[in-house]
Amino acid sequence: MTHAAEAPGHRAAVPENALVLATCPLRAEAQLEETSRYGDDVWALTPAWLRADRKPHRLDFTQVPHAHRDTAKLLFYALLIEDTPPGEEPITISSIRAYFTCVRHFLGWAQSRQLPLAHLTGEDLDAYHAELTSLRLSVSAVYRQRRAVRMLWAYRSRLADHLGQDPLRRARWQAWARANPRRYDENLTDRIPEHIMGPLLSWALRWADDLADDVLAARAERDSIDARPPAHPDPLVALQAVLDDFRRRRQPLPAAPAMATGWRGRGGFPNFAYLARLAGHPSYPFRKARPRRLIEEAVRDLGVGTDSPLRHVPQAQVDGRRWLEQISYYDVGQFERLLQVSCWIVIAYLSGLRDSEIKHLRRGCVSAQRDADGRIYRYRLHGLAFKGEGVHGAAATWIVTAPVARAVAVLERCQPADEPYLFAHPLKSANHQRHHVAGRVRTSAATIKDITALAGWINTYYAAHSRVDAIPEDKGRLPHLTPRQFRRTLAWFIARRPDGTIAGALQYRHQRIQMFEGYAGTSDSGFRDEVEAEEAFARGQFLAELGADDDRLALTGPAGPDAEARLAELARHTVFDGQVVTDEARLRRILARHDPHVYAGTFVTCVYNPDRALCRAPADPGHQPVLADCQPLACRNTALSPANHNALAGHLTQIEDALDDGDRLAPYVRHRLQEQHRATAAFLARHDPEPAE
Repeated sequence: MTHAAEAPGHRAAVPENALVLATCPLRAEAQLEETSRYGDDVWALTPAWLRADRKPHRLDFTQVPHAHRDTAKLLFYALLIEDTPPGEEPITISSIRAYFTCVRHFLGWAQSRQLPLAHLTGEDLDAYHAELTSLRLSVSAVYRQRRAVRMLWAYRSRLADHLGQDPLRRARWQAWARANPRRYDENLTDRIPEHIMGPLLSWALRWADDLADDVLAARAERDSIDARPPAHPDPLVALQAVLDDFRRRRQPLPAAPAMATGWRGRGGFPNFAYLARLAGHPSYPFRKARPRRLIEEAVRDLGVGTDSPLRHVPQAQVDGRRWLEQISYYDVGQFERLLQVSCWIVIAYLSGLRDSEIKHLRRGCVSAQRDADGRIYRYRLHGLAFKGEGVHGAAATWIVTAPVARAVAVLERCQPADEPYLFAHPLKSANHQRHHVAGRVRTSAATIKDITALAGWINTYYAAHSRVDAIPEDKGRLPHLTPRQFRRTLAWFIARRPDGTIAGALQYRHQRIQMFEGYAGTSDSGFRDEVEAEEAFARGQFLAELGADDDRLALTGPAGPDAEARLAELARHTVFDGQVVTDEARLRRILARHDPHVYAGTFVTCVYNPDRALCRAPADPGHQPVLADCQPLACRNTALSPANHNALAGHLTQIEDALDDGDRLAPYVRHRLQEQHRATAAFLARHDPEPAE
């Protein structure tokens, strides 16, 4: 049987046994002849998903109304084999899966009209668009739904039943687009507030650096118990040996987990299953009469504890005391996940990598560079970048800091030696047992759950130990954090905290280089662009507020009057009814048209004029500024704000303190400090702000 397009010029018949992934690159372990065929009701897309960080994808056509099922199959067959009409671009497997949901929704709506697609009028399309906008979807979700509907028009030459007109030509659809312009160049992801990011990162570092050894030791003991051979072929003899060992150590018998028996807290109930594991007979029913009598005798002698603790005694300390008195056999799995997601947080926030890039990190991905004395001065992280790099990704390298390298080392210890991916499911987890195939790693959804679980554990630990570093709740519940927010938050932090370790005005040029080398890396990951976008917006906010402040002190320095004039001009466009523009998109547009080219720094403010700039070659009009050639004390583009004066005065004091201890300085260093002190003091004296009246 075949499905054919009936209208002239439409696709020829598609055989029922046509392989829908025939033109797609497949995973190494996939066999093309075993993949889905056109006649199947469900098409499995997982063999064509080459990345390791997603859950299985499939298209379930049984969820599409029967009257429109052939239309849906023809559309998605064309998308999968990349049979795209003019003006349309091929889309990825994950996007195909997302658009399937949107198309299914529209076809279900069309079925409620009981009309073929070709009979839907413009008023019908307007009604559907009104329904979309009433659902309170995000702007991006509405755009996705709109594009999915338009595919039923754009791919009309591939379909038997299709829309009779382009929905985007409808006035209502166009009006919505004008009211909600898509801002592709802006990052709309919310950043994580500092009062949440602070304790979360602190605890993530503590897990990776301090608690990891205890978790891994507990896991090793748990695994050895699970693999323990029988203490004796006779289960009763083996059980008696275990009970005698408890008697020698005068230790209460392990208690059954509350979730398994419901008895914990009511006198305790012995954990038969755990005792069976200790005896090496995990499948033997120790609840039978004879073994039960042996256990009851031991209970009378020793009692029952409150848990099933392992023998490993935790060694890590928090606030000068052990973080836990004991670790339960049944807590090891949870602690493994918390340790793994803590390492994820450290890597994500201190490197700027995307979640997909982190999930593809492999064993041995960190290399260290050492100086002549063997000291490590740089860590390189090697992996894959996927943004704009196709389905296979591209090799990429990032420069990272020591905490990231330590987190990677912990993850390498977490995974078995034959597991290449650092974020594969823990070996004994339910996800590993159900879903593990070659290269399977935890999905973004699993990471989101793990982050929430870590925040919950932190707050539980906080309540039990009277600590002050809990994760604040939002509207009575833990914050819902997504992987994209960590990258956005790091970009914001770099852009909004530009000073920190600057030693002097002449060294300012090094700060940006070091930040990008340490955080943004050397790959084309796009993180540098995100930081620069954040810096541009931060500068716009600062300049708008500065230009609107009638009570500010005048800027001094060679370019002070020029800066005042430029800021006054900017204020004409950014202040309305006494209020400064705060809308991000609007401020960006204003700044693009009326940029005063005033750049506020810690020690000086640059009022950029290319004709006077010493950081560009005068003989080369097209030459761009080079920060390494910046000469702030000699350049006529320099202006000084009150904050700049204070920073330079503080730097002058630091130089004086160093010169007071000049006997320990080499002659050349002392001479350079003296010259810098003289030049800075003279510069401040020439441009001292007028005293306030």
